[in-house]
Amino acid sequence: MKKNYAMLNTLLFVLICFTSCNGNNDKTDSFQPKSAVNVRKNIEKANKILIEKDKDKIESFLRRHNLQAIFDSTGFWFVEIEKGNGTKIENGALVALQGAINLIDGTPCYTYAEDNPLVFVVGKSNELSEVANVQNAVSGLHSALVLMENQSRYVFVFPPHLAHGIIGDGNNIPPRSILIYDIKVLDVK
Repeated sequence: MKKNYAMLNTLLFVLICFTSCNGNNDKTDSFQPKSAVNVRKNIEKANKILIEKDKDKIESFLRRHNLQAIFDSTGFWFVEIEKGNGTKIENGALVALQGAINLIDGTPCYTYAEDNPLVFVVGKSNELSEVANVQNAVSGLHSALVLMENQSRYVFVFPPHLAHGIIGDGNNIPPRSILIYDIKVLDVK
């Protein structure tokens, strides 16, 4: 799997290098807007290809695991496992979650137990909270949680651009990882 990411990153780098060369040997004009536009177009093309490959991987995962997931317009897939019976989650709510975060191949990344939950403020991913033990969460999770209510359990599948992107988290999540969140809401305030 790491070999595929390395190969894709190398291909993207080579593509950028080749498209930035325009064959013009005149060194007097160092600013070439036409080349910049071509590089941008090629990066956009490469991103579209990567997004399609991610989509194919996710749909294959869902078929293999017989999950009847719903695609959300913000770009992630979800399955309701257990219906909740409590407060609906809204932006600004403080939530406590238990569950697991895995790579699409099943490799565990993080687990959160009832006695040590993932706690954060929904919709505040880039702001530090003054509440002790409050963490940040990936952008996709903020969008996903507003579908849930207290005591509900969902499985979410986030493509890289809604998870940790092209750099990973520097710990357990590699670059360009598709993440599977199997989470239950323990509390909403």
